[in-house]
Amino acid sequence: MANKIYFSKKLNYDDDKCKTICDFINFCAEDLNVHESEFEVYIESLRGENRPIVTTAAYSPAKKCCYVFGKDRATVDVCRSIAHEMTHMMQDLNGKLVGVIQDVGGFHEDQANAKAGEIIKKYAYSKDDRMKIYESKKTV
Repeated sequence: MANKIYFSKKLNYDDDKCKTICDFINFCAEDLNVHESEFEVYIESLRGENRPIVTTAAYSPAKKCCYVFGKDRATVDVCRSIAHEMTHMMQDLNGKLVGVIQDVGGFHEDQANAKAGEIIKKYAYSKDDRMKIYESKKTV
């Protein structure tokens, strides 16, 4: 399937960071078994009013899109948000994203939080070069 990943130009991510995040998204898709579904992931530089992201990330069941705020965040933090929202996508595709969805706690959020942490570690330990996900934020 043709999945699309978009990076806001205002993020000024270097090619290596973009490649790492793309690799991570593909890893997530395989791990969560959503790789055969079409979806989009947007890494954004803005959030808030009139935008899909209010906090750090959001998932749109109607569009099968994940929106992640990426400005001034370490790669591992952006990836954790991606894994969290992609877990909501998995829940949606499996018919489990129904009923009242709590914003804090509850089945959906607890599963997404736990799964995101698990996927980060599985990714980092899967190949030596993937440990770079833990890079530290560069200061100017």
